[in-house]
Amino acid sequence: MTVYQNHTENRRGAVISYGESVLKQCQDVKLSFPQQPEGSNFFSGTKRGTLFLTSHRIIFVTSHSVSDPMFSFMMPFDLMSNCTIEQPVFARIYIKGTIQAAPDGGWKGQATFKLAFRKGGAIKFRQLMMKAASAAAHRVPLASVNYWFGVPGLYFITGQGSMMCNQEVPCPGGLVVSKSQEWAP
Repeated sequence: MTVYQNHTENRRGAVISYGESVLKQCQDVKLSFPQQPEGSNFFSGTKRGTLFLTSHRIIFVTSHSVSDPMFSFMMPFDLMSNCTIEQPVFARIYIKGTIQAAPDGGWKGQATFKLAFRKGGAIKFRQLMMKAASAAAHRVPLASVNYWFGVPGLYFITGQGSMMCNQEVPCPGGLVVSKSQEWAP
C-alpha cells in the first residue's frame, strides 16, 4: 500500500495508469484502520471518500473537504490478505482485511483496514474485487469500457467525468506526463 501518491491535485479523482481499467467507483465510503503500524500518523481516525476498484488495485481518495494527512492510498491485490465480509448486528456490512506496505510506499509494516459502504454495496464490491484479484494473479486482468486509444498517458477518473493526459493534452493541476509516462506534481 502506498499513501499520498494516487490522487489528482484537487483530490477529486484518482490517477489511473496506462493499461489499467476502472471496474467500479463507490462514493461515500468510510475507511478506518483498527490495527495500525506504529509511528505513522496516516492511519488515525476514520476517513471518508471515494473508492476505485481497478483491474490491478484499490484506490481510496479522501474527500477534498477533509483535512487529513492521508489524501489517497492504493492497495495492490498482491499486498492484500484475509479479506472478509463482516456483518455486525447493528451496523452496516463492511469489508475487513490486512494490507502490507509497498516498497517506497510512505510507511512500513502492515495494517488491518475496514471499508464501510454508507450507501451499501460491500458484498458486490468484494465479489468483483475477488474476481479482479484472481484475474490479475493469472495475468489476465479484468477490463471495462475505458480501453486505451491513442498515445499512452495517464487517465484521470473523477466524479464529473474522465480525461486522458499525455504530452499533447496537459493534465489538470500542473501534472506533467513525460516521454517515459511518469508524472510529477
